[in-house]
Amino acid sequence: MTTLSRTDDTSEAEYSDKVTALTEAMTRLAFDPYRDIDWDATENVLNEDDPRWQLDPDAAPLAATQWYGEQSLQRRIDMGRWMTANMLKVTLQFEMMLVRGVVHYAGSLPNGAEVFRYLLNELSDECHHIQMFQEFVNRTREDVPGMRRASRIIGPIIAFIGGYANIFLFIGVLCGEQPLHFQQTLQHRGATQVPPLLNRITSIHLAEEARHITFADIHLAQQIGSAGRLRRALYALTFPFFLRWLIGEMLTPPRAFVRQFGIPRQVFKAAYWRSAHSRRLLAESAADVRRAAADLGLRPVWSRWIWRLLGIDGRLPRYRGEPDRSPATTLTTDCRGTVWGRCAAAILMAGVALLATPDGLRIIAVAAAGAGVWATYHMLRARYGRVVGNQPFEWSRFLVWVVVCVAMIPAGGLIGLALVVFMILALAEWMPTP
Repeated sequence: MTTLSRTDDTSEAEYSDKVTALTEAMTRLAFDPYRDIDWDATENVLNEDDPRWQLDPDAAPLAATQWYGEQSLQRRIDMGRWMTANMLKVTLQFEMMLVRGVVHYAGSLPNGAEVFRYLLNELSDECHHIQMFQEFVNRTREDVPGMRRASRIIGPIIAFIGGYANIFLFIGVLCGEQPLHFQQTLQHRGATQVPPLLNRITSIHLAEEARHITFADIHLAQQIGSAGRLRRALYALTFPFFLRWLIGEMLTPPRAFVRQFGIPRQVFKAAYWRSAHSRRLLAESAADVRRAAADLGLRPVWSRWIWRLLGIDGRLPRYRGEPDRSPATTLTTDCRGTVWGRCAAAILMAGVALLATPDGLRIIAVAAAGAGVWATYHMLRARYGRVVGNQPFEWSRFLVWVVVCVAMIPAGGLIGLALVVFMILALAEWMPTP
């Protein structure tokens, strides 16, 4: 599809013409998941022992680890099927959020607005995608949660607010749809390696979401062109945080997956996002959004350190979907840098306690005792708690963390609080997976 040009001085007439063209295209060609997909065809049956469920190292960081390669064939198949179903569940939950925001935005438009017709067509597309993805998840017979609990609670609220702050809404569209577009494009480059039904539903999604992404591009160009300097700075600040949150939800499985398949803590943390291979995948999944942000003037020099800090900085592709042709990185699961970095932070805070306060030794002793309480609880919970996948949030473990931190404030002040937090984080790197 030809990429529409984006300039800050896009005229109202040009904007209207582009919206009309997109609307007519959606009217001419639209998909219905229960008309255009033969769900009961022999080739579309989802078999639980199909080796094509296995994860691709180029698209799933966990598959690039030595631990994954050492698992039995059936276990790799089960993990791949679970992750595929969960990613589609996350996608339909995200699209439900977009539907909420777009409905509110469309309701605020004046009579005669050309964009109203387009938005209602997009809502129809999104509802079909939600039906299509949920049908696929049901047929995998995997009871996946989708997004993390906090995102499932906060996301709809953010989407509702976005209906009244439409620039943030369509920034969210780019930040959610583009990384998913990247993942599904990788999948189609190895089309013979995945079940045919998965290829069919993602091909429909790619075709229709390309139009939605194009609309978000031209709509943001039109709206941001007239925004003042302060508002543009706010959008530039928001962009990378939205992107990192949504990439994390799209590409990183929740804790239920770790528990259900017994993935060692260090393997999971190295895979998401500490190895060189996984960091490159994270940066590449954000490439098209970086390009969109740069074209919109929402990636100024002062904001680029945020992109680097969040791990989503990198090259700017020349066009949407341009593959990365740089040499591949070595597949590794080494995360010693993070482990020793947290240990160094704890040692540094201990030194500050000794040098800055007369009670440094007492602060260190109390912090060590607090971290020991947390570690002891964690090990006992893992041994006797019978932790299983898809269980509710573990409030008891969270409360132990809070109690230890709160008790540290009168004993050691803010220095002691920082020390105990870094100690707990450092200990967590060596703790077994619960």
